[in-house]
Amino acid sequence: MLKRIISLLFLGSLLISCATDKSTRTASSVPVFDITAYGAVDNPQISSADAFRQAIAACHQAGGGTVRVPAGKFLTGPIDMVDNMTLQVDSNAVVLFETDRAKYPDITSRWEGLTENGPHPLIFANGLHHIAITGPGTFDGQGAAWWATMDMAEHGNARPNRPIRRRPMLLQIKDCTDVRIDGPTFINSPFWAVHLLYSEHIDVGDCRIINPPDSPNTDALNTDSCRHVLVHDCYADVGDDAFGIKSGRDEEGRKMNRPTEYVTYLRCHVAHAHSVCAIGSEESGSVRHVRFLDCDGDGTDNGIRIKSTRGRGGIVEDIVASHFRLHNVRNAIIFSLRYTKTPVEPLSDRTPLFRDIHVDHVTARDSRNCCVIEGLEECPIQNVTLTDLDLSGTNGVTCTYAKNITFKNVKLTAQTNLFVEDHSENIRRLNWTELPPK
Repeated sequence: MLKRIISLLFLGSLLISCATDKSTRTASSVPVFDITAYGAVDNPQISSADAFRQAIAACHQAGGGTVRVPAGKFLTGPIDMVDNMTLQVDSNAVVLFETDRAKYPDITSRWEGLTENGPHPLIFANGLHHIAITGPGTFDGQGAAWWATMDMAEHGNARPNRPIRRRPMLLQIKDCTDVRIDGPTFINSPFWAVHLLYSEHIDVGDCRIINPPDSPNTDALNTDSCRHVLVHDCYADVGDDAFGIKSGRDEEGRKMNRPTEYVTYLRCHVAHAHSVCAIGSEESGSVRHVRFLDCDGDGTDNGIRIKSTRGRGGIVEDIVASHFRLHNVRNAIIFSLRYTKTPVEPLSDRTPLFRDIHVDHVTARDSRNCCVIEGLEECPIQNVTLTDLDLSGTNGVTCTYAKNITFKNVKLTAQTNLFVEDHSENIRRLNWTELPPK
């Protein structure tokens, strides 16, 4: 009960803070810099990059304001935001980004958990305060041109000595405070669509993020080594994880030690994706005080997913996932420390730890696996409670190398492997009901 009260107070403070900030901003009068006044043309074949730069420069000189993109289709290169700037995309406005790699000079940033050089994000906010991206318009990264020129080294996960990334993020918020993203649609991102990095006090709401289902590494939104983040009422249909949480990779992530904490994902809706809500596998800086609330997925590979592997280290703790509705997912609930195949090794700072996780009120239909909890020989997943579950699928529940796991008020319908326990300790099933397949 105490944990639930703390969770509600935590969410309430985020909502009040974001609502207060939004009302303050909209009530104030700020200058508007319309890109067409600086020469932007409604033609996706003609670059308006100079007009964007001039409008943003005028905004910066004025100490802040709104850079407005009216209805039309406007082509540009990278957009660099400035302090106290709102980038507003009106209804029926589409911002398309040029696909010439030379237009995006290398920057140093974090790429899949590692500090590396790579192309400038299409929209970049670096070290800024009090910024916003608003309006019902669309940002189109024109990702197909980038995907077509990938080399084989770009497929799969990051690893040491891999060539420089050749695909930019669509939007990266880096080292910023007081950020609001409200209403726009992001499509066809060359790489991740929205990357929140080393930032705090962020409100992301009412956004749509859409990439083709076979597009590579096109995560919808990743919160990465950030604090005090609220993501709410967003929709994703993408080629990788939908709403993810990360905090650095392996030794570098552990040394940097910048956890992701005090994050809530609320009322997020997902069609195709690798997962609805995910933590990891890059969680070496640790992840804590996270809430996934009132979300649904239809046709995703995974529903609620927490993943890591030997070598990452880091601690994932105080995680709550509540009120999920899942249909036709491969794994409804999966917590795994075996994201990659690795040999057993002694317990050390390379060993990841999952603990103090609570899941409740999850309904899942037509899953391949209803619930999988798989720890390591040297470090079991521990202190997990799962209550008020109604799960159906091909395989039931599996607990391997797990400790202090409690299932309560569970209805389970599975064709095989209703409950498998292996190398686990203190697994409790209270008010557990097994139903025959329909």
